Amino acid sequence: MLEGYLAFKISLQPLLLKVYAKKLENLKYRQKSRVHTPRERFKEMPSAKLRASINPVIMPWLAGELENEIPDLDIHGSEKRLLEFAYQDLETCLTEKFRDRTSDNIEEILNDETRQDEVKSFLKVWTKQWLDKWRERVTFCQKMPQFSLEHLKTKKKAIKIFKKMKNGQELKELVVQKLINNGEVCMADLIAENMIIEEIACRLRMNKGKAAADKVTLEPWNILQEVLPRVKRLTERKTPLIHLKLITDV
Repeated sequence: MLEGYLAFKISLQPLLLKVYAKKLENLKYRQKSRVHTPRERFKEMPSAKLRASINPVIMPWLAGELENEIPDLDIHGSEKRLLEFAYQDLETCLTEKFRDRTSDNIEEILNDETRQDEVKSFLKVWTKQWLDKWRERVTFCQKMPQFSLEHLKTKKKAIKIFKKMKNGQELKELVVQKLINNGEVCMADLIAENMIIEEIACRLRMNKGKAAADKVTLEPWNILQEVLPRVKRLTERKTPLIHLKLITDV
């Protein structure tokens, strides 16, 4: 169960910041300088994702909004990873916002010149919300927390089960939806996946590591019933959930 925080090892390269990006740690404190449920849903969840390519219109707008919120941000230099993190989360939120559309439909909306003001207004509000959550949920560390060998083995097995799980992606999308609807717009995809994996690991420990001991307990719908209530409790906690390791040997 996810009761502490999420920590990521070197193998998860997209979630590591190298020494040139260490200034990102200060973004938790730098502020703007001026005032300012049904089971059938598994079959209905859209598969639209925008991550096949970076939208050439949205990326500059998003960079501009980040710079407006943090005027001294080096968005195209040492702190460009912040833009990458934000863009990934924006894609997740847009997929949720336009959940009844395909990825092509979403691209058309974003590139529609007649809707540019609407999209920019959405980005302005979303960016401020995302930065607030970044400062609240993300923290940095030089060393990774240590876990027992048994814990690591169980989690590795849980990850393997999740990747092979029928309707596993739909399960994650439902948890992501719940997180976003509760205001968790920063790294919702990652938090959702880890909540599911930790729930599977917990059930493996209860069954003494035997995945086949009770197939019902590993059914996506059964897992969802446990994870969704935990999302609400999680969103009530204003503490870091994501621990990013800063690499200093470069």
